[in-house]
Amino acid sequence: MPAEPIEIREAVPADRAGVRALVRDAYREFEPRIAPAHWRRMSTNLAAVVDAATPARLLVAEVAGRPAGTATYLAPDHPAYTHVPQEWAVIRALAVAPAARGRGIARALTAECLRRARDDAAPAVGLHTAEMMTAARALYEGVGFAVHGEFPHLGVRFLVYRLPLGPVPAAP
Repeated sequence: MPAEPIEIREAVPADRAGVRALVRDAYREFEPRIAPAHWRRMSTNLAAVVDAATPARLLVAEVAGRPAGTATYLAPDHPAYTHVPQEWAVIRALAVAPAARGRGIARALTAECLRRARDDAAPAVGLHTAEMMTAARALYEGVGFAVHGEFPHLGVRFLVYRLPLGPVPAAP
């Protein structure tokens, strides 16, 4: 039986509560590996990405009409992210519902962010993820991201990744 298609769209205000819950469920597996006070702060930080009133684009991946994943895309020259140069596009808070994993949702969300970055003529895309998030790191490295730097935060080592996009080919 063929897999159900993944539909990616921009979130509407009514999606925010459901997306916050999806992100919370997706990241919950890391809670035991972080001190309780740090976990509360990380959860607050993730919710703030979902709720941000910045020029970020909150994306929702739906399967069979139900939210199954999310990512936040920031176009180049964003003021809200300081781990990479301002002219880069950024992917933040990518999350897939635990019950929906293994269907290519994270890869589809990443591809949509990369498409938007190319449309925005970004020279590169940046993101960060915790060293312990091995599935995320494998995904990003599998599509060509490479470690660009690192920083400690909330008792965790975070890796900053970069994917150069190069010039956009001219249309024939």
